[in-house]
Amino acid sequence: MNNPKIFIYGGGGHAKVIMDIIRSQFGDSAIKGVLDDNPAKKNEIFYGHKILGSLNELKEDSEASFIIAIGDNAIRAEKARHLAGLNKSFITLIHSSAIVAPSAKIGEGTVIMPGVIVNADAVIGSHCIVNTGAVIEHDCVVEDFAHIAPNTVLTGGVKVGSFTLVGANSVIVPYKSVGSQCLIGAGSVVTKNIPDFALVRGNPARIIKVLTHS
Repeated sequence: MNNPKIFIYGGGGHAKVIMDIIRSQFGDSAIKGVLDDNPAKKNEIFYGHKILGSLNELKEDSEASFIIAIGDNAIRAEKARHLAGLNKSFITLIHSSAIVAPSAKIGEGTVIMPGVIVNADAVIGSHCIVNTGAVIEHDCVVEDFAHIAPNTVLTGGVKVGSFTLVGANSVIVPYKSVGSQCLIGAGSVVTKNIPDFALVRGNPARIIKVLTHS
């Protein structure tokens, strides 16, 4: 995509990093505006670009792509599904300083932040966040709507389920699996498989409680 037109959905701190990634990959002219559902933000200048209002106020632009700049996994999924229902397209963003193996696969709407390393045959799903300095080693699988926080290391063959947040500076040892909708506390070292809906933390990481879910 040589000259994309990109709308950013979300006007918080996470959006600033995404805007820098767009600038590194395509240049500032690729940013066509920021959308935010908070009516008080409309027409504000946010990190050099105007907040245009909510999605409902956006004029039709069939050539534009979207990126959802919302850190919360569940809210990001809600917005992605709404946009998909409107036949909107999504762009995948990779910062110019990231290293991504040619054999790695990265889904639509996913953001790869500065300094990330994604190694051979890793698979990262759609609408994920792989945050600053994270390492996704060979043969890892990160499912849709997950968030891998800064400086986290997924060693070889790790699987992280959908909607899971792996906290900053965590390590998951080789070939272990973390379930869906888990929360891994910052600085944890995961040495065993973790079931769905678990809150874990520590070194070695232990299950603190089962998270509520619908």
